[in-house]
Amino acid sequence: MAVPNVTGIGDVLMYTRLVEEVAMRHGRPINLLTGPIQPIDEVGTVDDEEPFPIWRSNPFVGKILDLAELSPESMALVNASHERHCHFGHIISNICAEYGVVPRSIRPSLFLTEDECREALMKLSNLPRPVLCLHPYGTSSPKPAHPWYRDEWHHLLSALSTEVGVVEVGMHGREDKGLPTKRFCTTLREMMALVWASDMFLGFDSSVAHVATAFGKPAMVLWDPVRKSEIDTEPGMGPAAFARWSYPQNRNLMLLGESQGEIRRVALNWVRSVTQSIGAQY
Repeated sequence: MAVPNVTGIGDVLMYTRLVEEVAMRHGRPINLLTGPIQPIDEVGTVDDEEPFPIWRSNPFVGKILDLAELSPESMALVNASHERHCHFGHIISNICAEYGVVPRSIRPSLFLTEDECREALMKLSNLPRPVLCLHPYGTSSPKPAHPWYRDEWHHLLSALSTEVGVVEVGMHGREDKGLPTKRFCTTLREMMALVWASDMFLGFDSSVAHVATAFGKPAMVLWDPVRKSEIDTEPGMGPAAFARWSYPQNRNLMLLGESQGEIRRVALNWVRSVTQSIGAQY
């Protein structure tokens, strides 16, 4: 199967569900023709990132052939096909439909090793539980003048200071809003493991939100429709992005004229409700 290696990590994650579904249909792992994720600032990788971090440890994947090296022209054609999907539903449904597949779950299919999980748990072992994984960044996140660029995060964390442990994930050395959180310098897979080891996720629409959804973590995702429209310049695609990329199992909130702390109060109540539900399990 030829799979794009398009620049967005979130885009690549969408194909993991297709590979699982096709592998289950045929009863065997699927060999992939794809290219490595490039270490470009905007996609959240680091300079020493392994070539295929999204696909490692995936039992539904057999061999991976580097199509970008074997035939750059073919890789360009595969990547171009990513922009030509129908837009009738979630992007995962759209991709699977082209193969006649109805996905059993609308979420990415990610796998970690035992060592990766253990290491992530050890990194968070000094934080009080429950642990909130925070990602206040993203390509479509608000610009500096917006309350949710920095100020609202500070207010939120101040209110939660005695209730949860907080680990922040982001591109080390490139993303830093000076928030009072625990941070680690990570590769993409190490970041994924930290999300897995956390109890819940809160952040902007981003690849990290997809990772949290893949691991079934309670997730609240903030969307800035103005920034989405600025990025998706084709008419109508900005507003349509919410329908194509949001997950119904998450709590999705639009930042529409938010200036009086309304979203912050909703976020606080959500974190506390998740905390209570986790406590009830014990």
